[in-house]
Order: sequence, then C-alpha cells, then structure tokens
Amino acid sequence: MLPGRPPQVTFSCDSSDKTCAFQFWTAQVESFYCALSECESENVPGYDTNSTIYACEKIKCSCVPGRFICGEDGSVDIGDFLKEEIKGPATFSCKSGRGCKFEEPAMNDLIDSIFGDRYITLNCEGGECLHYSQVPGYVRPPKPDNTLWLALSAASAGLIVLVTSAVLWYAGRAGGGDFGQVRLPDNEASKLMTDHVPASLHFSSLTYTLGSRVILDGISGTVKPGQVMAIMGASGAGKSTFLDILARKRKRGVVSGVTLVNGREVADAEFKGVMGFVDQEDTLMSTLTVYETVLYSALLRLPREMSYEAKKYRTLETMNELGILGIKDMRIGESGRRSISGGEKRRVSIACELVTSPSILFLDEPTSGLDAFNAFNVVDSLVSLARNYNRTVIFTIHQPRSNIVALFDQLVVLAQGKLVYSGEYAKCQEYFTSIGQPCPPGFNIADFLIDLTMHASMDLGSENSGASVSHESLIEGAEPSSEGTTNIPDEERGLGRAALAVPLTVRSRSTSSTPPEVEEETELQTRPNSLASSTGRFLKHKTSQLLEVVTASSSSTTKPISAKLAALVESYVNSDIAAAIRAEAEELRRTTTLSDNGQRGVGAGNDLPDVALETTLLRGRKRATWGTQFRILSGRAFKNLYRDPALLTAHYVSSIVLALICGLFFHNVTNDIAGFQNRLGIFFFTLALFGFSCLSSLGLFANERILFMRERANGYYSSFTYFSSKILFDILPLRLVPPLMFGGIVYGLVGLVPTVPGFWKFMLTLVLFNLTTASVVLLLSITFASISVASLVGNLVMLFNLLFTGLLINRDSVIPAMQWLHTISFFHAAFEALAVNELRYLQLKEIKERR
Repeated sequence: MLPGRPPQVTFSCDSSDKTCAFQFWTAQVESFYCALSECESENVPGYDTNSTIYACEKIKCSCVPGRFICGEDGSVDIGDFLKEEIKGPATFSCKSGRGCKFEEPAMNDLIDSIFGDRYITLNCEGGECLHYSQVPGYVRPPKPDNTLWLALSAASAGLIVLVTSAVLWYAGRAGGGDFGQVRLPDNEASKLMTDHVPASLHFSSLTYTLGSRVILDGISGTVKPGQVMAIMGASGAGKSTFLDILARKRKRGVVSGVTLVNGREVADAEFKGVMGFVDQEDTLMSTLTVYETVLYSALLRLPREMSYEAKKYRTLETMNELGILGIKDMRIGESGRRSISGGEKRRVSIACELVTSPSILFLDEPTSGLDAFNAFNVVDSLVSLARNYNRTVIFTIHQPRSNIVALFDQLVVLAQGKLVYSGEYAKCQEYFTSIGQPCPPGFNIADFLIDLTMHASMDLGSENSGASVSHESLIEGAEPSSEGTTNIPDEERGLGRAALAVPLTVRSRSTSSTPPEVEEETELQTRPNSLASSTGRFLKHKTSQLLEVVTASSSSTTKPISAKLAALVESYVNSDIAAAIRAEAEELRRTTTLSDNGQRGVGAGNDLPDVALETTLLRGRKRATWGTQFRILSGRAFKNLYRDPALLTAHYVSSIVLALICGLFFHNVTNDIAGFQNRLGIFFFTLALFGFSCLSSLGLFANERILFMRERANGYYSSFTYFSSKILFDILPLRLVPPLMFGGIVYGLVGLVPTVPGFWKFMLTLVLFNLTTASVVLLLSITFASISVASLVGNLVMLFNLLFTGLLINRDSVIPAMQWLHTISFFHAAFEALAVNELRYLQLKEIKERR
C-alpha cells in the first residue's frame, strides 16, 4: 500500500456467545471493523502442524469515517461496499507456523480484483505468553502408525537386492559362452591382411645422451620383414633403453642417429601406426578371460569401419597364431589365484598388440620370469609369427638357452651402452673366432657373450695393475688375474663345469658425482646383490685371496670403459659385418630416393612400400568413437565388478545388517529430549558409515594405474572415457544402491517423520552425500599413486569433516576467522539437511522427573 503504513489485522473470538471481531488497521490506526456471529470453532491436530478454523455464518462491517480507504483524502471509500456486499459466510483459519487466511465471497472478489490474491493472507503471531501445547485441556496428537511404512521400506530394500542379483546373474551367465565358426564376406576378410605393411628397420649410429652422460654410443643394425632380432647384454648394458629408442618412446635425453623404415625416414606419428610394443611386465585385468582381453584390444584399436564379426575373427585368428586359442575361456588370474601360466600370460600380452596387425613388434624381456620351457614356447611363437606372417620382431633377452638362441635371425650385443656385435646370428660365432675370442665347443654362445662382455666391462682393475688375463684362464676357472683383481664365477649360467670368470673391482665414488636421474636412466650399473652373493661364495673357497679396492676418480661424467671393451668395440667397427651394414643402409637410401623420383633402381628398398604413405591411408580409418569406447569400457568395468564380487557383497550386506542394528537400537524414537538426542545420533552415525565406506574407492584407479598408462600409451582409448566408465560403475552399484537399502530399512524402524516428502528428502540427502564423498575419494585415488598414502589422507579428510559436522563443536565457539570451515564440510551440509527435515515441525515434550 503506502510506504510507512503497513496493514495489520486483529481477530478475536468469544466461544461462549459464538461471536468474533475482525479489525483492519494501517500504521496502527483502525480503518474498518467487522462483527461476526453464529461462529463455530474447530481444532484439527496433526503430527507436524495444528490447524484452527473459525466459521461464521453472518458478518456486518462498517468504516471509521475519514480513515484510510474509508474517506481519507487521497484514498478510496469502501464504506458502501462493506455495508451492502459483505454479508457472509466468512472463515478464518490458521496453521501453526504457516500463517493464516481470511475468506469471505465478496471480500475475496475485491482482493482478487485489486491485488490478484484469492483471499486475505496473514502472517499472524499468537500464544506469545503461553504456548498452545501448555493450554489446559490440550491433548498432544498421537503419533501416526508407521507399520505400513516399515513394510514398504523392507519390501523396497528386498526388491533392490533381488533386482541387482538378477541383473548380475544374467550378466555373468551371458558373459561366457562358446564361439562357433565365424564367417566373413570376402571384402571383410581381405581387410584383415591388406592393412599389413611389411617393414624393414635400419638404424645407424644411434646415440643417446642425458646431459653430458653418454648412455648409448653408435648403435647400428638392420632387420627385415620375416626376421627376428634379439638384443642381448648383461644386466645394465642398456638393452631396454635401446629398445625404447627404437620404438620411439619419449626419453628425457637427446637421441641422435638415423632410423630408416623401408629405406625412408618416417615421422613418429607414421611409425607408431605400424608398430606395437609389449612391456616387460604383463599388465592385464585378472578377471577377464583370455578371449575378452584380446577382443577388447581389437574393438578399441581396429578401424571403426570393420564390423564386429571381422574384429572377432581377427581376435580368434591372432590367438590361433600364438597358440592360445585353446585357453580362450580361461581367466587371466592373479597372484594366488592364477588360472594361466606365465608363458600363456605373456602370449596374451603379445596378442593384444598383434591383433592390430603391426608391421614391427617390440618386446621388452618377453622371457623374463618364465621357466626354460615356457621361455622357448614364447620365443618360438614370435619366430613363427615373423616368418609365417612376414612381420618384423625385435626384443631384448637376457642369457637365453642354446635352443632359444638358435632361433635368432639378427643379433645385437651391448656392453655399457657400446656395440660389441650387430649382424646375422649365423655369423656371430665365426666373427668372434676371427678376433681371437672363440666360443669353446659345447658352450652356449649366449653365456659366452654375456661373460665376455661382463669381463671386458669390469676389467679396469687389472689394467691399472698392468696385468693381463688370457682367455684360456677365463675358461679354466676362477683364478686371480692380478694383484688386486679377483675373478669370480658367473652365478647365472648354471653350468656344471667350471664357469667363465668375471673379474670384480670395487671403486670408491668419484668427486664428480652423477645426478640421480642419470643413474636411473642409464641402466648401466651392475647388480650389487648378485655381485655380493658371488663374492660370498667365492670367499668360501678362496679365503686367502684379497679383494682390493681400487680408487678410480674422473672429472668427466662419462663412465670409463676398459681397454678390453674398447678393443671389442673397435674390432666390430672395423669388421666387414659392420661395413656391410653401413653399405646396405646407404644403398637402401639411395635406391629408395631413386624409386620415389620415378627412376628404377636396384635395392631392397624398391620392393617395400612407403610406410608414411601407407600409414597416412590407414589413419583415414578412425578408431572407435568416444561413445563406443565408453560402452566397451563400461562393459569391461562391469564384468570386473561382478566377477570379483567381494567388495560389492560387503557393501550390500553391511548396509542391510547395520540398518537392522540401527533399527534395533533407535527403534521408535520418542518426542522428548532423549528422542531428540537419538535422532541426531542416528544421523551422525549414518553419515560416518557412508563417509568411511567410500574409502573403498581408493584402490579404484590405483590398482589399474599401470594398466591405464600402458593402454593409453598404446592408443586404446581417451582418458575421459576411461575415467567416466570407472566412475559410473563405482557410483551406480556401490554409491547409489547401499544408501537406498539402508534408508529404506532404517526410516520405518527408527520412526522418523512419516511423510512421503520427508522420506524422499531423507533418501535424497543420503544419496547426494554418498556421491559427494565418493567424488572426494576418487580425487584422492587419482592424486596419490600409493594406496597407503591415499588411505591416510582420506581418513584425515573424513575426520576433519566430521569435526565440523555441527554436533561435536559449536559453530559460535570457533574463532571467527575459522568459522568458514563449517561451510566447506560436506558432512555439515548433509547433517544440517537431515536435521532440518526431521526437526522442523517436531514437537518435543519435556518430561519432568518427580523428586
């Protein structure tokens, strides 16, 4: 109305003569009044609100002349309207805490035409001196019977369990199954091999430096389609580093030299389109079967234009190539629950890369951790793969058996990052004989080369003392080669006869220390444990011999090499084999240039395709879309969840059991101070239960961190689709279902506000709190690689939020500068929501004890 003149209404009744009085005021000045007669009053009690209704049959109103809306200057005069139109009936009704309203037909029309309201709405205050519950004769309304709610709650929890169990049973039943014959149209079948690009690899003078430290120096070699190249060397010789450089993995140092694919220099993007890389460790999902593991690689990485049947056929074909088709329905397994052998697991890892039909396949220590039989089977599969399917296979290997060595086509031998030999394996023994280092008859050539390079790498002590060791003395036994250098038998050969000795010299640290990151990258340090154990065994037999410590200081960061190793390296560089490799690389580049210019030349390069051109065409065939990736990864995550149901079962069982226990202890809470305390207690316990239960998600990403890094590096999927699928199948079964089960049981047993809105607000609060807490825990899981550290931080975060819930510490008692901590506590937000939902209209009854 007018500024500074608020409207006010007073309403009073006399129940003895059934009359009421209605007065309208503006700025505490009466404008008009009404007298109501033949009135009846009714009190309607409710559990949450009470209502009072006054109904009067007759009403007579009059204006106070000269007052507002009754003739005052500048205002209207409704005196005639009040006398002629306002006749009744009229009702005045109030709800405790929710305001009042006055209704009369003619008055309602006036209010609607002027203000747009259906009736006069009032914010009334009453009972200021005496609460209505303390009026003599007042009877507290009875608490509604919640038996029906209890039955519906239990039924809903049981229904959720049954539906979830049925879904998991059906998914598990549909997850297996046999696969019959797969028939493809000719055009689909042809796609599987037409994408294969035969590739030869030539590398010349490859050098890798980290800072001023030379890690690899002048490595050259060549391998052609259908051949297998083995990279050998002692532990720390630089094999894995060299393989990473060949595979063009990102390194922190500087790589120099020339690498040719089919005689051409190829960019990294094109090169990665024709290569596959198998790490030394088998990072596979233990709950999947062999077939599923390889199939997921095919579905995610093969071109989206290929049909599902074609990808399925390619998967089975690859498994058949590696001899693992017979175990396709066996699970990968893990430590303590393994279902396939180490050799079979390694072939599964190879199949995951081979399914994309790579031209060049790199493998880091494919026989590591395998027994002799399985190691031979893995290498034999690789050799068959190269020769039967015209692929190029390059791998590192440490001290193989003689029957494995015989399968090699090309051999590279490294020592301290230097090239000792690179060429055909068939010419290896003849070459070393020609430089005065013949392999003894019946001796494993691999053991001989490892021992030879180890001895040459570590023989600095004998050079300093001016003594020399003959090759014959090395073969006969472990005799001291000089004063200050002791020969120790090689512990890894396992031969019954006298072993090839390796001299050991121990050096003190030089004043020019090597940075830690350089030491980590080089992999050129010998194994101290192995040397220590060898020394211990040697001293048992040679107690009178002395192991001299030779001090070797150098101002350079480049590790010194012995004269014997330098002689081996120099011998190879000047050999006909090395010259032939250099000449072949030059001829290949020349003839390839002529071929690219349209001229006809003679050379190996003319018969092989341009990898850059071929991979450019292949990149036109895009891999799976984000939607397809999400669907495939979601299916994999779901299988991983229901095939290892311990965590899922624990969450569901604990939710049901704890809900029943809470229902037992907090059953049918009362409307007194004790009931008020019990309500806050059940809310606090519920939030603590679900808050700490979410810590089970800490291992969600940590357990698969290595698997994710390998698959992402190999182009399986994007990071977004992986994390989305993992979060989805953590949220739905573990963060959404348990609070619904718990709340459905607890709400009726405890006897909380028995209203439909109150029930669903309670359930929604629990779900939102659980999702918020799970999101915080997932962030910790991503941030910390160590589960132990993540668990510690997660518990501290939960305890911090519990402290500021609002129950343990009063907000006003906290210093003002720290009161904002309540605001960021998600426990506080959920606790306040639950308390307001339950206590807003709750009427507490004080029970006084008589003394």
